[in-house]
Amino acid sequence: MYKVCGTYHQLASLIVAGILSTGILVSCAPSGSSLQSIHDVPTTAVQSGSAQTPNVAANGSNPSAAPAFAVGQSSVAGAPTLASSSNLASPASTDLPHGIIVSGTGTISAPPDEAFVTAGVQTRATTAQEAQGQNNQTMQAVISALKGMGIPDKDIQTSGISLYPVIGQNQNVTGYNASNNVTVIVENVDQTGAVLDAAVKAGANTASNVRFGFKDDTAVRNKALAAAAADARTKADALARALGLKVTGIESVSEASTSSPVPLPVASTAAGAAAAVPVEPGELSVSARVTIVFSF
Repeated sequence: MYKVCGTYHQLASLIVAGILSTGILVSCAPSGSSLQSIHDVPTTAVQSGSAQTPNVAANGSNPSAAPAFAVGQSSVAGAPTLASSSNLASPASTDLPHGIIVSGTGTISAPPDEAFVTAGVQTRATTAQEAQGQNNQTMQAVISALKGMGIPDKDIQTSGISLYPVIGQNQNVTGYNASNNVTVIVENVDQTGAVLDAAVKAGANTASNVRFGFKDDTAVRNKALAAAAADARTKADALARALGLKVTGIESVSEASTSSPVPLPVASTAAGAAAAVPVEPGELSVSARVTIVFSF
């Protein structure tokens, strides 16, 4: 044990020796003050041959006024820790991923499994009420004919209604046109022509378009993506061979785009057609494009 008395310079010097040797410190306050003991003061770490010691306040002073010091992971009286050079963060790595970046495309064709038919009725009369009344009557007959083919209500949807005046050469109203269109989902594509024929026989005199699609294109899209990935790998292997390299893995993959079938318009069907409308569904194509970074 060390007993420390005298000036503050002497006090600081003896504190170091006392802490390092015993870890127990007894301090003497200035003349006229009572002695103050500090027990179990933690010994600070020593680095690079030097020792750091906590500040000790004189009796009667505010201990929090002078911050305590510590080295490494040690701290005294809740003071902030001073980081050693070994704890400093190293600069972020500037290494960038390298690889062969290629894009691949794939296209898969398959027959459609549903069709969309749009048919309508257009009427003309002297008055708006007369034109609309005739149109309503004829369109109801068309809808009844479609339902008679077994098409459920959920697959018949009105897609457009209009009523407008017909203007003559002298800017006079000469009559009114009324129109009503429905779009029908045909779940059996082989019935597409028959649906159009039934609508025409019931009074439909306009057919705007027929288009085909897939009830669920997930399988076709996945095949297109697989074909696009295979195309990208083929390109990467060709580039690697040309450069004397060898593909060893994949760094990243991203889907660039996937196209869906586009509606195919057909010629308008006139009322009174003699036979069922010939319709050929053909095949629909789904394309996909991917970008892949191959490592070497």
